[in-house]
Amino acid sequence: MKVTPLFAVLLAACPAAQPIPPKRPNTELITGVYERHKPDGETAIRFDASGSYRVAKNRMQFDIEPPVQTGTYKVAGDQLTLIAGKGQCAESSGTKEGVYKIVLSKIGIRFTKVSDSCERRAAYDGQTWWRVD
Repeated sequence: MKVTPLFAVLLAACPAAQPIPPKRPNTELITGVYERHKPDGETAIRFDASGSYRVAKNRMQFDIEPPVQTGTYKVAGDQLTLIAGKGQCAESSGTKEGVYKIVLSKIGIRFTKVSDSCERRAAYDGQTWWRVD
């Protein structure tokens, strides 16, 4: 095969493809603070690396008692399970557990309800919460 000089120059000028770093697993990526914006509301949620979460009216009120909701969470692949321990959804007569399919990125988290009998928490369905830390 004959290579023309122009083709050789163009080939040499192309940078080598840079490998894309792998995405961190969702169990690590979820850790942080997220908030939703109007018109969906002004609620904030903090996921700790320990497996606990806390919901507050806004991110400035995380340490104010009583909280909107606290509990634990589990992430398995793209599925998030929230288990209410205190506050809204903890006192409901149904299950305290809500399951959501999630899409996580550096900019936020998007919730799609799989199952949740808590009406207030089920409102997260279809919402994107924006990462603030």
